[in-house]
Amino acid sequence: MQRSQAIQGFVRPLRAAAGRGDGAVRRLPGHWPLTACIGLFPLWWALGAAPFIWLVFAVPLAFRLTVHRRPIRVPRGFGAWLVWIGFVVLSYFALRGGGFAFAYFLRLANYASVTVFFLAIVSAREDEIPTAHVVRLMSAFWMITVAGGWLGVLLPNGELPSTVGRLLPARLANDPFVSVLVTPSFAQVHDILGYPLGRPKAPFVYTNDWGSAYALLLPFFFMWWLQSNDIRKRSWAYLILLASLVPVFVSLNRGLWVSLGIALVYAASRSGDVARLARRALVTLLTIGMLLIVFTPVGRLAEARAENDHSSEGRGRIYAESLHVALESPIIGLGGPVPFPGRPLYPNLGTQGLFWTVVVSTGYVGLFVFCAAWLRLIWETRRGPTVTFWCHVVLIIGFVQIFVYDMIPASLHIVFISAALGFRVAQRAHGIEPSADGRSSPVGAVA
Repeated sequence: MQRSQAIQGFVRPLRAAAGRGDGAVRRLPGHWPLTACIGLFPLWWALGAAPFIWLVFAVPLAFRLTVHRRPIRVPRGFGAWLVWIGFVVLSYFALRGGGFAFAYFLRLANYASVTVFFLAIVSAREDEIPTAHVVRLMSAFWMITVAGGWLGVLLPNGELPSTVGRLLPARLANDPFVSVLVTPSFAQVHDILGYPLGRPKAPFVYTNDWGSAYALLLPFFFMWWLQSNDIRKRSWAYLILLASLVPVFVSLNRGLWVSLGIALVYAASRSGDVARLARRALVTLLTIGMLLIVFTPVGRLAEARAENDHSSEGRGRIYAESLHVALESPIIGLGGPVPFPGRPLYPNLGTQGLFWTVVVSTGYVGLFVFCAAWLRLIWETRRGPTVTFWCHVVLIIGFVQIFVYDMIPASLHIVFISAALGFRVAQRAHGIEPSADGRSSPVGAVA
């Protein structure tokens, strides 16, 4: 009898997950591709699939858009983004040599992917992709990033065997660019301070990816933890912030420090409860940071970083030469980054930041359209409920970062998910939400 009850207790949840007893199959929730992509990101990273997983889950989101066929209300100026993707397509004809074709198609696929993620969230009803669920998911992603940072601090030379690398053809798997993409390692070990230092990067490909994601995701942590009505949760939030600053300093990621600082100062300058929260967060981060610098070995790292700033001069040369080479094809660009002339040890022109990738790849006209699209998204999310404001802050962080970070793939997806969520919540606050038949239906405001 007890065995029968135990079996029934195990079977009932399976039946509930698969469908009701009348044979009707229960559909997966509308947010499942987003949840599987981000919620299981550590798994995809451990398999070596993290750089490509966004493209994988863009497929079911695109299928969802095709099946629903709803009129999609997008922000004004979103057409500029689509026009810019047209410039990316045209720039293929200016691509120099077949060796850069893989990187070109990977960039183009990511631009298409972020567009699909954006449209899928904007067009979804609240019951399909709940706002609270997305905020919670992105907050969890920030905590995953922090955990990965600590992994890099404690085990800088650690790495996992790449399942994806084993499945690839040997010629492709041994390519240096591809090998870095599919090998899940914990940190990048650099000698920029005169001695080997592991700069955290898990669960991303590069240390700069880690720093970019940390800053872009932090506003979601603020929303879900620091704005909680539970005082215990808020107390834990400050402890987690304290712990997160150790890998932040060890990463020596100046782009992270600058972009996050600008965004928090901007948020603190506004009015209302959000501004007060931003001021508290800014004071907390500065106080904790100063304590770490004064009373822990972290201070010596920050001081050594300031004394051994060799990368700024090199970056300046790359930036200047990138602007110069873009003049060769100012309308459609050169298709992608190109080698630094006469200096084979230098990184390619059009790297070291998405801004520079855009200007070299799609020319000055493409750069203008790209920046216009991004700034318009910032403008469209400048007013609205709390969620919209913090998404607006994410867009500002991202715009600062494009000058120093490549942003592909994870960071650009985070930015466009934030833009879509912020715009959708603002629309709902004005009583606009797509209904099941694609028409607009009035709803209440979302805080």
